[in-house]
Amino acid sequence: MKPDPALSPRVRTYEFDRDLLTKVKETGQPKVAVYPFAFPAVVAGRGSDLDKEIRMPLCRDDNIPVFRRKGGGCAVFLDPGTLIVSMALPAEGFDGIQRLFNFCNNLVIQGCASMGLTGICQDGISDLVLGNRKVGGSSFYRSKGLAYYTASVLVSTDLDDMDRYLEHPPREPSYRNRRPHSEFVTRLDRAFPGLSPADFSAGLSKYLQLNPG
Repeated sequence: MKPDPALSPRVRTYEFDRDLLTKVKETGQPKVAVYPFAFPAVVAGRGSDLDKEIRMPLCRDDNIPVFRRKGGGCAVFLDPGTLIVSMALPAEGFDGIQRLFNFCNNLVIQGCASMGLTGICQDGISDLVLGNRKVGGSSFYRSKGLAYYTASVLVSTDLDDMDRYLEHPPREPSYRNRRPHSEFVTRLDRAFPGLSPADFSAGLSKYLQLNPG
């Protein structure tokens, strides 16, 4: 359900995977959730400087809610054209974040390839890239006994709105080369015509459930 627009200036905690995390803590078994995001929103990283990364006045004027997630990284724009891929894993200690990042990203890449969405790879710390353009970003969170990965994949995301609500990030991978959003990101439905978030969600969810790694 879309939040009350009257409350949108308040930054909320990203809680859309709460049930996923609760199940992992209760069962000790890895869990996966794949779903198109329900409405336009901006999600900031745990350490994001909101005024440097997000055009907050425009978000307030346009009733675009702003959330803060558990994981790191810079702010992202989400809408119903964006697929969320979340994995929660039991994990001892707090180290090995890059290894787990790579493990989860590789599962997503393999799942894409299984549906004929080939050519996607990892670049930067954890970006999903097609050619030299970003098609997905991810973040990671570690707590005692738990590893939580979440990625946002640009299937048919409104890139004009992304440009409208996000500033150029204060940190960027070297392959970006200072490119603006319009030249740095692309949508999967432009490379694979006819791809929809719903179909992609169903196919990727099936793959990840059958291939937990």
